[in-house]
Amino acid sequence: MKKKFCYRCMKEYEAVTSVCSNCGYDNNSPYDKMYLAPGTVLHNRYIVGVLLSFNGEGATYIAYDKSVDCKVLLREYMPLNLCSRMENSSVVSVNYNYLAKYKSFMAEFSDLNKSLAKLRNNASINQILDMFSENNTVYIISEYIEGCKLIDYLKDNAGELSWEQVAKLFPPLFTTIGIIHNEGIIHRAISPDTVYVTSKGEVKLSGFCISSVRTIGGGLEPELFKGYAAPEQYSSNTSSRQGTWTDVYGISALLYRMITGCMPAESVERLEIDNLCEPCILNPKIPKHVSRAIMDGLNVCSSNRIQTVTELVTRLFKPADDEVKTYTRFQNVNNNINNSYDSTRTFTNEIPPKTYQQTDFYSNQRNYDDGNQDIEDNNQGEEYEYEKVSTIDRIKIPLIIGILLFAILMILGITLMNVLSPRSEDDERSSSSYASMSDNIIEATIENSEETEPATEEKLDAVVPDLINKFYELTASKYEGFITLEPEYEYNNDYDEGQIFWQEFESGSLFHKGGTMKVKVSLGTSYATIPDYSSCTVSEYETLLQNAKIQNYQFVEEDSYGYASPDTVIRLEINGNTVYSGDKVDNLKSEKLIVYYQPSVVTVAPEVTTAPETSATEYVTEPVTEPVPEEPATTETVPEETQPEEPVPEETNPTEESSDTEGSEIVE
Repeated sequence: MKKKFCYRCMKEYEAVTSVCSNCGYDNNSPYDKMYLAPGTVLHNRYIVGVLLSFNGEGATYIAYDKSVDCKVLLREYMPLNLCSRMENSSVVSVNYNYLAKYKSFMAEFSDLNKSLAKLRNNASINQILDMFSENNTVYIISEYIEGCKLIDYLKDNAGELSWEQVAKLFPPLFTTIGIIHNEGIIHRAISPDTVYVTSKGEVKLSGFCISSVRTIGGGLEPELFKGYAAPEQYSSNTSSRQGTWTDVYGISALLYRMITGCMPAESVERLEIDNLCEPCILNPKIPKHVSRAIMDGLNVCSSNRIQTVTELVTRLFKPADDEVKTYTRFQNVNNNINNSYDSTRTFTNEIPPKTYQQTDFYSNQRNYDDGNQDIEDNNQGEEYEYEKVSTIDRIKIPLIIGILLFAILMILGITLMNVLSPRSEDDERSSSSYASMSDNIIEATIENSEETEPATEEKLDAVVPDLINKFYELTASKYEGFITLEPEYEYNNDYDEGQIFWQEFESGSLFHKGGTMKVKVSLGTSYATIPDYSSCTVSEYETLLQNAKIQNYQFVEEDSYGYASPDTVIRLEINGNTVYSGDKVDNLKSEKLIVYYQPSVVTVAPEVTTAPETSATEYVTEPVTEPVPEEPATTETVPEETQPEEPVPEETNPTEESSDTEGSEIVE
C-alpha cells in the first residue's frame, strides 16, 4: 500500500486518509501563505514540514532529510518587514526600498551561521549541518533536538532545581558560551526558551540570531525575552554597548530562575526601581557566594557587571577568601563548662574575624567555675518564679472579640430593618417625582444608553499589550483570537514600513478579550527614490515605480524623432523641472512625476515644401504611418495619385533644391 509523509512528525503512514496515524495531524490543514507550504522540497533533498516558530529574522520549520533519512530543523531567512512571499510560489519578493537593508542583514545571517558551523563538534550547541541559497534567500539546516525546553523541564521538577543539580548539569554549557564568545559571537537570548535538555540529560543552546533581532530599534522586528534581556538590549544607541557582559546578564537571570523558581524583574523596570531580592533570601539553601555572584551578574549597569563568563563561573564555584571565617564553638560535656575549647571549624558567614580570649569572655560573666558544682546542682537550688498576669490582660482578648461580634450584629440588624420596614410617604413622593422626571428624558438619550449597555456588560478580563514599534503583520498573527487589530495606514518618517506607531488603548489597561482595537501602521517614509529608467519599457518602469512606493505619476507620449526605441522612457519631470533617477519624491505633497516615453508608433516629420496649403495637406496625410524613408522624397509619385488630370509643375515642388529637369520628370 502506498504511504504518505506526515508534515508534523515527519514519519510515514498508510495513505488511507490525510490524517497521520502516528500523531493525528491532518496534512490538509490550512497554513499561513506567507511561509513555505508543507511538502515543499528544497535543494532536491529536504522536505519542508509545518512551521514551528518565527521572529523578525525568519522562520523555523521541521523538515526531513531524504539523503540520510532523519528529521532536521530548517531555518529560512525572511524578515517580513523587508520582503514578502510571491503568491502561489516559494520565491521571496524583496521590497525595492529595503533591498540594501535586506542584503546586509542576509550577509550577517550567513556569516553568523558559518561561524557556528565551525563549532559543529561542540555537543552543547545546536549543530549546523548544511547551508544553501534558494528562492532569493538563504536556508540553514541544523540538527533536530530530541528533548524539551528548559522551561518545560523545570515544570516537571517542581518549578526549580537545587544548586547541586545546577552545578552538575550546566558547567558544559558555561564552557561552550565562553568558546562562542572567543569566536566573536554574542547570543543575547539565553533563557529557558532557548536552552534544551535532551533525552540523554545533556544541555544544548539554540536560538542564535543576528543582533538586529535582539535589540530594539535595530531595523527588524525585535524578539527579547522579558526578564532575561539586558538593559542595553532595549536601546540601539551607541552608548548602550553590548558584549560578553550582555550574555552574563542572561546566564545570571537563568540561574536566578532555576534555583529560586522566580523569574527576575525586567531589566528596564529595575533601572527605575531595583528591588530584586537576593537568591539566598528566597531560598536559604543557596550558598551565599553563589547568591552574590548571581546578583553581580544581574547588575543593571553594564560597567559594574561581571564582564566575562569565565569570571562568573569562578565566582560561582569558588568562594572568595575574605568570606572564609573561623569561629569557636563551646562544647558542653556531661553538663559541665570546661575552660578550654573543644574544637575549631571553618564556616562561611558575614561576621568579621575575631579571636576570643577565655579571660575576656568570662570577665563580665558570673563565676560558674565552682569546683565540682555543675549546672544541674545550681538549678536544683533555684525555683522558677512565674510572671504575674494582671486582670486587664486576662479580659483584654475576650473584650475585643465581644465588641467585634456586637458591631457585626448591629450591621445585620440595620440591614434587615431597611429591607423589612414599609416605605414612608415622603419616600413614595420622591420616587414618583423621580419617575416623572425620568419620563421626560429625550429618546435619543435612551437609545444611547441602550447601545452602551452591552459594552458595560463585557468582562474586562485581559490586559492591553504594548504594540508600539511592533510590526503589524507579525503582531496581528501573534495576537489572533486575543485581540483584533484594525489598521490605519499613514506615512511616518520616524517608523519603518509596517511598524505600529499608535494604538487606541493604553498598554497595561484592561479590555475585553477578543475585542477590537484600532492601530496606526506606518507606510514608511513619505520620501520615495526615483528608480533608474535606462532601457525600460513603459510597463517595466511602471512596475519599478510601484515597487518604489511612488503613487502620483503620469505617462505622457513624446516623440524623440528616432533618438529612442519605441515604447521606452525618455525623460522625467516634476512641476516642469527635469528630475533624474535617484532623486526623491515626497508622496505627502502634490508632486506628480511626469514620465515621457517614445510611443510605439513613430511619427515622421514631413519634408519642407513650397506648395499651397491644400496640396501640402494632401501630401502629408499618407506618410504619417510610414517609417523614416532612406531615399529622397522626390521618387514618390504622389502627384499622379492625388491629381491625375491637373498639371503639376506650378502647384507642387517637393524640395527647394530640386532642379527644373527633376520637376519636368515628375510632371511626365
